[in-house]
Amino acid sequence: MKQVFAFLASMLLLTGLGAQDFITRGKIEFEVKRNNKRMQAASGRNDMYSQSMPEFDVSYRDLIFSYNQLLYQPGRRSSTSSLRIYNDNSVYTDLDKQQLVAKKSFLGDYFVFADSVPKVKWRLDNETRKIAGWECRKAVGRIYDSVYVVAFYCPEIIPQGGPELFSGLPGMILGLAIPRYYTTWFATRIEIANIDETGIIPPSGKKNKLYNKKELAEILFKRYKEAGWWKDATLEKVMSSISNYTL
Repeated sequence: MKQVFAFLASMLLLTGLGAQDFITRGKIEFEVKRNNKRMQAASGRNDMYSQSMPEFDVSYRDLIFSYNQLLYQPGRRSSTSSLRIYNDNSVYTDLDKQQLVAKKSFLGDYFVFADSVPKVKWRLDNETRKIAGWECRKAVGRIYDSVYVVAFYCPEIIPQGGPELFSGLPGMILGLAIPRYYTTWFATRIEIANIDETGIIPPSGKKNKLYNKKELAEILFKRYKEAGWWKDATLEKVMSSISNYTL
């Protein structure tokens, strides 16, 4: 599907038929909204800390893209975002190579690691809705075999990316919901002019050290064991946590 879509888009651009309707560069602001109350209730927590939390955490992330190069990073601060949800996690994605470089916080430290782009099993739907003024189509996906994801993608925006580590639909994902995580991502504004593409580069970490997933898992597995924070941790479980679809 990806190859067919890319071919049709390139033919339109070459012939000039409707080329102005297709977007290859831009900046998208996503509002990330998490329902704290429902998440705490689902986990069985009912302590004073969980009761004092606001019902919703709201934060903002920016996705800057140029053709198949994307950078998802922290956006403007929200007055309702907690320290937990606001972080410096970011991810650079090369859709042509299906590779990513992510900066993610583990145990209070930031690590940078390289990985392949996660695959989502998508099923396209006929439902449509407008998001940030753009017509989008619905798709339903599945991750970890049992976690369902609802997405809305815009075919007019050519790169097949989206927020967090989500991709693989015939257009840019502008809306996303994971019911089990009680979290949604929706585009609030989209800029397609005066985009600074020079910043679309992989994130860097301490001493520019870049790990692969196995190397990082071995480091974290040892730290978890020493701290006693994840008693039933295995190397496989730690590797899976590194590949979590949400940053």
